Amino acid sequence: MVKRFYDDDGFEFDRLNLLGAAYRGLTDVGEVLMTLDRIPNADMEAWVREFAALGDRVQGLAESCLAAHHPTSARTALLRACSYFATASSNAPGTSDPDRFQRLWERHRDCWDRATKLFEPPVESVRIPFEGTELQGYFFHARSPHGHGPATGPRPTVILNNGSDGPVSDMWLFGGAAAVERGWNAVTFDGPGQGAGLHRQHLYFRPDWEKVVTPVVDWVLERPEVDPARIVLHGISQAGYWVPRAVAFEPRIAAAVADPGVVRVADSWRAHLPEVMTQLLDQGDKKDFDAFLLRRVRRRRPATARPGHARSHHLSAADHRT
Repeated sequence: MVKRFYDDDGFEFDRLNLLGAAYRGLTDVGEVLMTLDRIPNADMEAWVREFAALGDRVQGLAESCLAAHHPTSARTALLRACSYFATASSNAPGTSDPDRFQRLWERHRDCWDRATKLFEPPVESVRIPFEGTELQGYFFHARSPHGHGPATGPRPTVILNNGSDGPVSDMWLFGGAAAVERGWNAVTFDGPGQGAGLHRQHLYFRPDWEKVVTPVVDWVLERPEVDPARIVLHGISQAGYWVPRAVAFEPRIAAAVADPGVVRVADSWRAHLPEVMTQLLDQGDKKDFDAFLLRRVRRRRPATARPGHARSHHLSAADHRT
């Protein structure tokens, strides 16, 4: 067993994620440890304040690097700032200024977008047609075996399906970087309830995820860089439920990964709810459930504000009607 630093499950989950992200340069271990040392257990105000401040400082380093024409150093600093703003954003609901959830998410996405332009090969920002609108996403081009520029010809491609509320940078960590290194393309997208889909488009989670994945597959198959016979769908966290459901209806996927497999999304939420809230759910009383949840979050009680997942406390019962 790894020795815990926080008693709060959500903080401990975020702590381990931040340290693990150093593997792909999305965080720096020293920066994270020094910041965590200033954050008391379950103090979301401190978490948001300290990681937003760290994001500010590291983004400042990136600006200095850009001004000095050091693109590699600028890219690595922007990626780290992106991660720090993302974790600050995800802990903002339930604090004294919950609107930081949106503002800090936008700062995370801005740093990510600027960093991707400095990748080799560059990451392509894409728009995928979806039910009268578009899903924002990114196409990671397979790296040439010679180490310079994108690979040529159709390549195997992995569609990276994020979980309930992880930042898009997670998809570089959980498959994107490894795919590019091995001569694969990778695609990620913000579906309903995720990233830009939630913050900018106000699209919300839905159970029929095959209706999200199929338009993504349609779009992928139009790309000349993609081998249509070798498309993989990889889902992490809550996408461990969405991906198996999607491939039950989508025959063009050659292989699928559910990491981890999720049988019932609601189980991890219900386990942390007091009995009165469980009863309201069973009765289908959405109005009283939301009012009760809001009162609990305002009192910043971690067991209720962070049901089952470190970054899930900002989502209401309406978002999880699936």
